[in-house]
Amino acid sequence: MKLPVLSIAVLLLAGSLSLSHAQQGMRATPEQRVARLKDSLALSEAQVAQLLPVYQESDKKREAAFAAAGDDRDARMAAMRSVMDSTDTKIESILTDSQKAKYEDMKKQRMQRGQGYPRRPQTN
Repeated sequence: MKLPVLSIAVLLLAGSLSLSHAQQGMRATPEQRVARLKDSLALSEAQVAQLLPVYQESDKKREAAFAAAGDDRDARMAAMRSVMDSTDTKIESILTDSQKAKYEDMKKQRMQRGQGYPRRPQTN
């Protein structure tokens, strides 16, 4: 009798954890993104300190743009692209020339893997 109840409890817990993770969109936090760049680009502590507010601001702008666009997919995509471009410009202003080159390579690889949010062609 206890085994079925325990099984149901485990399934409910697993389901709620999955839902919570899905609701977060599996988007990395600003701290996680900075840590990735720190490792990939060998950032100094001063650069790390400058990048964290850039990513935090970017997240706020992204959320506001998404909310403002409502159900208009094209408006959301345009707003997201604008936020991404602005964020990239700020990031690149913090990097050295060699770090910028590596960062550009990372962006190209991300686009090739489909993680750079390229615009999907419309099929009619």
